[in-house]
Amino acid sequence: MDYLRMMQVNFKSIAILGGLAIIFLSRCNTDVDLTAPYKSVPVVFGLLDAAADTQWVRINRTWLGEGDQTQAALIADSSEYENSRLKAQFVEVVDGMDGRVFDLQDTLLQNKSEDGVFFAPEHKAYFASTRANDGTKLNPDAQYRLELVIDDTTEVEAITNMIAITLGNITRPPMGIDNIRLGFASVGSSNVTYPDYTFKWYSTPGASRYDAAIRVHFIEHYWADDFQTVLDSTKSRIIEIPVGSEDPNDDDGGELIKKVFGGHSFYSTLSTRLEKSPRITRELGVWDEESQIARAFDFVLIVANEQLAIYLDVNSPITGIIQERPEYTNINGGLGLWASRTTQGVFGIGYTTDTIEHLQEGDDTAELNFCTPNPFSDYTCN
Repeated sequence: MDYLRMMQVNFKSIAILGGLAIIFLSRCNTDVDLTAPYKSVPVVFGLLDAAADTQWVRINRTWLGEGDQTQAALIADSSEYENSRLKAQFVEVVDGMDGRVFDLQDTLLQNKSEDGVFFAPEHKAYFASTRANDGTKLNPDAQYRLELVIDDTTEVEAITNMIAITLGNITRPPMGIDNIRLGFASVGSSNVTYPDYTFKWYSTPGASRYDAAIRVHFIEHYWADDFQTVLDSTKSRIIEIPVGSEDPNDDDGGELIKKVFGGHSFYSTLSTRLEKSPRITRELGVWDEESQIARAFDFVLIVANEQLAIYLDVNSPITGIIQERPEYTNINGGLGLWASRTTQGVFGIGYTTDTIEHLQEGDDTAELNFCTPNPFSDYTCN
């Protein structure tokens, strides 16, 4: 009996609540204003580099308006601040004390691709000169605090450490040796093998992530006919082959890092990324007469500090079941990234005879028409 009473009471309660809901909803306005309320948010991207002569920063803002937003995106004023509204600078901080102040000046750049939904090719960017010869070079041991003031009211701040520039931290290939040659193939009498090459380096203070790559330098010659008798034009090119990423255990520096690169990756990358045509021939590297070596490769480390490393990890391709991506920003009062990076490398590396032989005669790469500028080689371009 008590159970039935409870059911009756619950039913009455539900009915009353349902009636109230109907009355409430019938009096609601169904018009929804999607553009209100809204607050414009600063969006900042800046990567400091102690070795660079100029530091560049992008400063934009979010927007929302009526109508087609893809059309609004094509208008520069939608996402850029007027000069009178923005004051921007970054401050050097050493041992907790403020030091030099670098004012950010605006300029218009023309190098933005016209492909995409945003306005192009002209876009506004901000810069500060940090040339070594006039005493404004950045201090790798300092921190740098970004400061923005918008409309004399909105304040935006971010701080980042720097990455130490340590000469000689790359030990394989060794730095400072003039005639280094990489070998990506070993050609035998009956078969070809692809030896691994182990790159080695020591981490530097402030570094939280390394992205290693091999840059391949070559010259493409474009011919007007299949018999290569009339040269139409020539172009210098660079292809970057990823070696991989590596995170040190900490950012104190001094940790030995190794990364193995398989020789076959060199040939497969060129085979898939370059056009095969009888009207294109390619000269691998540039001949150094004094050292008697064809210089074709750079081993490069793109070094990121902690903030940039986190940002890259968060925005890496999603491979798991969960497709939601967390957001990351270190901009107080806005969105974006204020971090630092630098580039270290061994440049102008040569290659072995077997490397160019297999590139010229291998099944996957023979149609790429590579040759060497070495005039004494059996595989010369002459």
